[in-house]
Amino acid sequence: MMLLDLSRHTVRRNIAPYVGSLVALFLGVTLIGLTVEMITAVAEATSRLEPGDTEGRMQLDGLASMFGVMSGFSGFIAIFVVASTFSFVVSSRRRELGLLRLIGSTPRQVRRMILGESLIVASVASLAGCVFAHLMTPLTLWLAHDRGLTPMRLDTPSFWPTLGIAFPIGALVALIGARSAARRASKIPPIDAMREASVERRRMGFWRLLVGVGCLAGSVAMLVTMGSVTGELSLVLGIFAPELLVISAVCFGPWLFPALARLIAWPLVRNGDVTIRMARDNVAASAKRTASLAAPTLAISAIGGSLFLTLGIAADWDRAVNDEHLKATVVVEGGNARTAEILASSPAVDVADASAPVGITLIDHEGARELEEAQTIDVANGAAARGLKAHQGSIEDLHGRAIALSKSYAFDGAYHLGSTVRAAFGKGKPVNLKVVAIVESAPSLYGDLLLPTGLTKATPDRWFVIPRTDVADPVSTISAELRGTSAHVESRDAWLAATDADLRKNNTLALWVLLGPSGFYAALAIANTLLMGSLQRHREFVATRLIGATERQVRKIVLWESALVTATSLTMGAIICAIVGVLVGRSLSATVESMPVDLPWLGLGAIGATCLVIATVAAVAPTRFMLRKVHPSQAAE
Repeated sequence: MMLLDLSRHTVRRNIAPYVGSLVALFLGVTLIGLTVEMITAVAEATSRLEPGDTEGRMQLDGLASMFGVMSGFSGFIAIFVVASTFSFVVSSRRRELGLLRLIGSTPRQVRRMILGESLIVASVASLAGCVFAHLMTPLTLWLAHDRGLTPMRLDTPSFWPTLGIAFPIGALVALIGARSAARRASKIPPIDAMREASVERRRMGFWRLLVGVGCLAGSVAMLVTMGSVTGELSLVLGIFAPELLVISAVCFGPWLFPALARLIAWPLVRNGDVTIRMARDNVAASAKRTASLAAPTLAISAIGGSLFLTLGIAADWDRAVNDEHLKATVVVEGGNARTAEILASSPAVDVADASAPVGITLIDHEGARELEEAQTIDVANGAAARGLKAHQGSIEDLHGRAIALSKSYAFDGAYHLGSTVRAAFGKGKPVNLKVVAIVESAPSLYGDLLLPTGLTKATPDRWFVIPRTDVADPVSTISAELRGTSAHVESRDAWLAATDADLRKNNTLALWVLLGPSGFYAALAIANTLLMGSLQRHREFVATRLIGATERQVRKIVLWESALVTATSLTMGAIICAIVGVLVGRSLSATVESMPVDLPWLGLGAIGATCLVIATVAAVAPTRFMLRKVHPSQAAE
């Protein structure tokens, strides 16, 4: 209790070093709290749906999945930044902690004092973050509905789930971030206190080494798997593998970042500019500070860049699959009950392949139910118009109580030929469906679950049409026949272009949802961390001015340091993105004959440019302010 009281007084006297950590944790808990509130709002809306509202339930389930992934990204970035920030703060107080050891404090007392300080700061920041997240939720839900993200207006949920989840996460992460640094500082021998406070050793702790090696091994396993599989599984691995790579890179950061900074600075120092040399030496000497400053930039560049690449390559793959499989030259969408009759009797139509969506409830062995969307399909027409073919089994067996699954869905659900799928349609009794075929994945052409026509009632909403060869202008001819049915008729090329545009538009929306909050937070974290680093360098600036450096030279040194740290983290992020992009592209391209790749250079360049601008402003602005109060005579103070 006495140490906790001491921690409280220490925080009050030394609030400046902890302001940055408090801001980082407050924003991080706010981000986590918002995702918790969004997921809770979706869950509460789902519980209020009518039992027969299958469409609404499927929309909310998809929304819950999207918010779940968003919470994963947001939580990772927040936890990563907060832990790094608290570790940086404690490491910056090495001189003070060394003096405490010099006057007789035991390692245990030092550790408990630091953990007490961190607990006080974490409690205040986490509680404030939870409250602010709850206050921001109504505006966030309104924006989500206004932008078309949520199909219905969601109500603000209770505050208690947010408090029960986000608050302990914030406090726990802060304590973890402070604990590792506190353990290192508490081991400083009293006689070496001053030397240890001014010289950073790059010795890596056991737990840091263990986490780094474990994450590196896990990421290598994911990358090897990604390179050996084909299809959509590589997309999932491409989204989550960068996170393990980032953690591993930061664990080895005190070794990795200074070495990479020296390599990047090597061609620059050859012109003899002393400020570049000093910046390079400062970055290399302050290894732990460099690693802490580089962490937020590395996290958002690697994860954000990999997500940009993965979704872009997925869109390229979908376009290639559609172009390769689609044989129909006319596509009819919408219409009414007469559309199918007209197409079936039209002298201009050879094949009218109807796509009819139907809701299906899958029931597992434990009785749990999961809503899915299936499609009924005529096997002969589907093979002719959409290139439907079996990867395993035979699509000719798709009749009666049978079902065909896509390769990706069969892999995810651990289904194989001959498996039994227990399902129900609407309020009907459950039936057993036999898996008779595993088909190639083509998400835009047909779904993951294919049912034979006649198994259940379904209304077609799209037809893939092969016109007769003697029809000169099939689009105009079929449009004229369907006049009055509200059906929309377009050519194959126009449909492929519109489908590709819609997919990329949805990918852009997904990027905003998944990366928008965490990207904004990462930008603030980059500025916050660099601001903390600059404001704690008063003594260093005084010493630099004492040896004759001008204010302009000091500013240039800081500018070059910021540029080197940012370039180092962006280089590591680019390496991670390149590895993920190459492996995902190779995996997906193996399933099609030709897949042109359109790299999202604009998005990737925007990430790098934004990080560089934020880092430059956040490092130089406080330096300019501090230099107004710095004079060489202060070196003796």
